Amino acid sequence: MFESRKRLLLDRGPSWPDYDKAEPFMIRYYLLFRKRPKWFPFNILLHKILKSDLGDLHDHYWPYITIILKGGYWETNENGTFWRGPGYIGFRKASDRHSLKIPDGKPAWTLLLAGPNKGSKQFAKYSK
Repeated sequence: MFESRKRLLLDRGPSWPDYDKAEPFMIRYYLLFRKRPKWFPFNILLHKILKSDLGDLHDHYWPYITIILKGGYWETNENGTFWRGPGYIGFRKASDRHSLKIPDGKPAWTLLLAGPNKGSKQFAKYSK
């Protein structure tokens, strides 16, 4: 039913030197638009997060609301590291930076309401 709305995301972008070694880290289902029109203010996505982020804090292209449906993850942001389990609802600006750590072998399912594209996606080194 959702195969045409499914996208497999890899843990490294095409410009990464070792892109040939990239592995799936998330499956994204577009519940509303596969390609959202620029005039429409939001989209609804279902994520199955398979692997942890590569470590750096990052922001997103859009502000969003995330709801943890199943599983969970450790989220690191500039204020520390926090467990986000089922039922958690998070509100984020596009400029909010974070990184996710998924417990081994336990994917997290999230419902994400993405706002308008802000066109950023920046990365920052995180010192532990």
